[in-house]
Amino acid sequence: MKIALPSGTNVLIRKLSACRSPVTEPASWADWVHGSSNNHGSLPVSYELRGILLAPVNVGGHIHVFRTWRNGVEADGVFQSTTIVRILGGMIVETFNSFYLVSRFSIPKYYNYKEQE
Repeated sequence: MKIALPSGTNVLIRKLSACRSPVTEPASWADWVHGSSNNHGSLPVSYELRGILLAPVNVGGHIHVFRTWRNGVEADGVFQSTTIVRILGGMIVETFNSFYLVSRFSIPKYYNYKEQE
């Protein structure tokens, strides 16, 4: 099963919760270093990110996104989930560690972020 969003789609990814028996436990805040690429485990809280889908979302694959925003703050980078175990209800994805909501995100054609500051 897969989600019908092609590569290149602007997406909103919302981590809903950890799984009941995650392969890797979420990190604790005491162990998490903000901005570090050396963190192990997923963020210790639910979060939201926006970006561009880099690959189709399929069971056995990963959610793979070029991230442009995280929790309302500009934060370029690459997001990759753990392996997708199943897709529920069309847009809910269960991975080895977490549940995510995956949805299309559209940016208004003439929206200027700089004017909003």
